[in-house]
Amino acid sequence: MSGIQRRDGHAAVEIVHIREALGAVAAEPAVLWVYRRRDGQWAARREGALSEKVFDSREAAEADVELLAARCRSYRLFIQEEDGTFAEEHAGWPASLRKLIAGND
Repeated sequence: MSGIQRRDGHAAVEIVHIREALGAVAAEPAVLWVYRRRDGQWAARREGALSEKVFDSREAAEADVELLAARCRSYRLFIQEEDGTFAEEHAGWPASLRKLIAGND
């Protein structure tokens, strides 16, 4: 899977393995978020969804979102770090769209 980028390749490799296990599943592209809520719990959300899923740990939230990402033909995944910044992972997301979105920030 080309285009998968992340601060550590471990989760990206896991997504590739999940995708291979699922077969040729091609859900619509998605933007996914993992973030800490004000109450200290971690949440996972697909952009456009009516609600978020709540977890006790970041690892559990990441696992949930990574399964969703594996089912998408392309995705952008934003994961909040302990210091409050966000790391981005993506696969199959066209570079022109990434540049367009980055230009709007």
